[in-house]
Amino acid sequence: MAGGWWLVAGGWWLDQNPPGPSVVAGDVFTESSGTLSSDGALVAWRDPGPPTYSRCAALLNGERGRHSLDVRVGDRACVGTWQHRVGCVEVAAIRDGRRVEVAATVWEQQ
Repeated sequence: MAGGWWLVAGGWWLDQNPPGPSVVAGDVFTESSGTLSSDGALVAWRDPGPPTYSRCAALLNGERGRHSLDVRVGDRACVGTWQHRVGCVEVAAIRDGRRVEVAATVWEQQ
């Protein structure tokens, strides 16, 4: 499992170790302030407890994922990566313009 705090200005590839920036898109990216996007799938995490691999995987497999979510500080979302891994992001801050600070966890394939 990889995790950490990242400032998302363009986007991030979450499958790299360590995760790396993407100029245009990525597994998670921003297109406007307060919006997270993905070329894969995003599903809002609504449970009060912390996200887990099994619950995020079930959400991503059982609900129709979205390509973008309007977010606020504290919101969490499960994300499917390009290499079919399962991850979760939590919005830590929304900064000026298009910058969203997130904490991300990506689980190894199980």
